[in-house]
Amino acid sequence: MSNETDETERRRSAEAEYRKKLSDLKDVKAYIHLAKMDKKILEDELAETEKELEHLRGCGYQVAHVIKPYDNGRFIVDAKVSRYIADCSSKLDKEKIKAETRVFLDNRTMTIMGILPPELDPEVQNMLVEAPGNITFDALGGLSDQIQQLRESIELPLLNPEIFRTVGVRPHKSVLLYGPPGNGKTFLARAIASNIGAKFMKVVASALLIGCHGEGARLIRAMFRYAREHQPCIIFIDEIDAIGGRRLAMGSSGDREVQRILVELLQQIDGFNEFDQVKVIMATDRRDTLDPTLLRPGRIDRQIEFPLPNKHARMQILHIHSAEIAKEGEIDYEAVVNLSEGFNGADLRNVCTEAGLSALRADRDCVINEDFMKVPTSLSGVPTRSCGIEENLASNGNCIAVNEI
Repeated sequence: MSNETDETERRRSAEAEYRKKLSDLKDVKAYIHLAKMDKKILEDELAETEKELEHLRGCGYQVAHVIKPYDNGRFIVDAKVSRYIADCSSKLDKEKIKAETRVFLDNRTMTIMGILPPELDPEVQNMLVEAPGNITFDALGGLSDQIQQLRESIELPLLNPEIFRTVGVRPHKSVLLYGPPGNGKTFLARAIASNIGAKFMKVVASALLIGCHGEGARLIRAMFRYAREHQPCIIFIDEIDAIGGRRLAMGSSGDREVQRILVELLQQIDGFNEFDQVKVIMATDRRDTLDPTLLRPGRIDRQIEFPLPNKHARMQILHIHSAEIAKEGEIDYEAVVNLSEGFNGADLRNVCTEAGLSALRADRDCVINEDFMKVPTSLSGVPTRSCGIEENLASNGNCIAVNEI
């Protein structure tokens, strides 16, 4: 009996010891797990510290452009200072590195270390600062035919190109807007861009003539490169006659530079497909001076005239510009329209502005019919470029500047 009691006691003691060892083992495993987590945190901190030290010990990077692939995963790059045959870091996807790709190089080994986003020319950035604004076609009076033609040429190919493939015709690449100033050419181009939500690049052609030799052609290439990378995009070139005039067999160095800019523009227009989401709108007051090579179909596919508004168009324009003016009594728009023969859209807007100023001079907070009636009479004697009233040039030497819509 005593032996059995001793055996039972021994087993209980062994079982208690075993349970204690299991508990100790569980504690040790938990401690090891915590130690591994601490080790991982310390290793990450060490790697970050080493990376910062390497960055501090480094000597920066060079920005370069890839010219073309060479061999065995190497590339010919242009770093402005010189050209190099550069290896590529193993961490980079070489398939993404193509001609004209912007990269940065290690200053010591000239190895391609990373890919940079495309560089945006400051001059191109200035073209994009001016947004087209929230402009509707209802704000354009007397231009129903021009709106229809421009929407067919620019808006329809951008919004529904498949309809052209179905019919089997090629959409227009570019359009020329011509006519006297102040008749809404720029305003309509903005309305088209605003209506379809496209990028809008506006440049006055004379701005391409500044800078040293080759700057204008380089800027043309930068414009079209940006447009291709940010489709849909509308490029609006105002006063195209500044660079698109007839080319002469003989000329000064300045004339030859203008011709080089025109040739580059023609090459860029020829270089993109009709179904690309890039459209070009040009505007000029002097269509007769443009070079025939620019005017031919395939470059300028449609020419839209903006003549001086007729009586019906002048009535529409007057109603648009006078809609927000506080008025009192009946306004005889018919008489104002009859007095404004030869006025352009900008002149008619000026009529509404002058009528408001006349009311302010009379210490009134609203415009009456008399304010409208006396403005066309006073403006008709002013030798503006758009009114075409030559008989008044000798009698009145004053001039007021009228901005184009």
